[in-house]
Parts: sequence; structure tokens; C-alpha cells
Amino acid sequence: MNPALGEKKIQLNGEDYTVRFTWKALAAIENKYGDAPDFFNPEVVANILSIAINDSEMTAEKILEMNAPFVPVSLAVQEALQWAYFGKEPILKSDEKKNRRKGGFFRLIRRLF
Repeated sequence: MNPALGEKKIQLNGEDYTVRFTWKALAAIENKYGDAPDFFNPEVVANILSIAINDSEMTAEKILEMNAPFVPVSLAVQEALQWAYFGKEPILKSDEKKNRRKGGFFRLIRRLF
């Protein structure tokens, strides 16, 4: 498993598979589903897995027939996609907003003196 490359091990019916989202795989997924695939649709997740698993025998139909627990597989696919796009480091959200009025007020006072 290499998060820097968007690689993740996913278990389907007791077997481990390595999912790797290369740039070519990301382009194929975006061409097929746009920039927001529906991860609540099992067919979409199975198609994305078939693109990312480097095994010609793992088709979307075969993945659907495996009947693996859907939510853990879907979450693992989403995590691997996030790693492929952004790396393993979490995306930081800025909690504090800049108070532009406050900064402008102090600048105004400074100009007066």
C-alpha cells in the first residue's frame, strides 16, 4: 500500500486486491462519470474498481457478483481516490476567517495619527 501513489489494499470476499489510481485510471473515471461519481451506486463503484484493479479478469460484473459488503468497499475506494488526488496528508480547513472590517478599522486609525 502506497498512499503517495493512490494505492490501497481492498478485501473482496477474503481476497486482497491492490487498487491503484494512476493518472490514466483517473482520466478514464472522469471521462465516464465526470468529477463527481455516485459512490452510493454499486455499479459505479464496481466499474471504478475494475478500472483501478490491474487484473484483466476483475470486471465490474465479477465484482458485483462477489457481493462484498458495500459501504466498506465504497469508503476504501473514496479514500484511495483522495490519496491519488491529494496525497495522504489530510486536507486542512481554515477555521478562522479573516475579519476584513477589523483590519480596515485599524488601518484607518493608523492613518489618522
